[in-house]
Amino acid sequence: MKKTLITAVSALMLSAGGAQAATFAHGHQADGQSSYSHVSYSQQVNQDITGFEEYASIASVIDPSSFTVRVTENNVSNRVILFSDNYGRTQYKSVFVKKTGLLKVISQKGGGVLLQTTVTGNTAAPEAKPDQKPAQPASTISSLPEYKTLAAHVDMSGLAPAVVSDNYNNRTILLKDANGRGQYKSIFVKRTNMLKIVDLNGGQIFYGAAE
Repeated sequence: MKKTLITAVSALMLSAGGAQAATFAHGHQADGQSSYSHVSYSQQVNQDITGFEEYASIASVIDPSSFTVRVTENNVSNRVILFSDNYGRTQYKSVFVKKTGLLKVISQKGGGVLLQTTVTGNTAAPEAKPDQKPAQPASTISSLPEYKTLAAHVDMSGLAPAVVSDNYNNRTILLKDANGRGQYKSIFVKRTNMLKIVDLNGGQIFYGAAE
């Protein structure tokens, strides 16, 4: 009888220990999964850079809204911003030297420096890309399908459009003032007929179907 009791107690202790170990292992695994999820989420956080003084110049050569934007350095001397695709691959990088106002936008795909200019507040006049068409009267884009919607949301008087890019998928137009400074930008997605209009000094003002 005594031997039977000891055996039962031992079995009970082993069972409890196994359950406790399983609980610990499960909890540890859950913690690991939670940590992984947190890291994965944090890598996808898209930072708002529209308030930065160099934003207008950056937006004149690339479309920040098409990328995941992450500020990797921001101190009294410099600000470095990375622009990554949906797979986390860095496509572009901007380096802004605050003391001198020097800005470089660099293609990480082998395209080199896309833009090098001096930013003064929000009034910098970005240097045009080599393949960027010069600004023209607004009438030169009046036949484009997005023009009517663009003109309905932006006062085109005094602004000259420059087609920054025009390919199979998208068309990007930069609207410049009399001093050559970019004030507005439109991005038209041809396949879906969707149009985005961005005030380079105030952010997005329209997103929807072009009329």
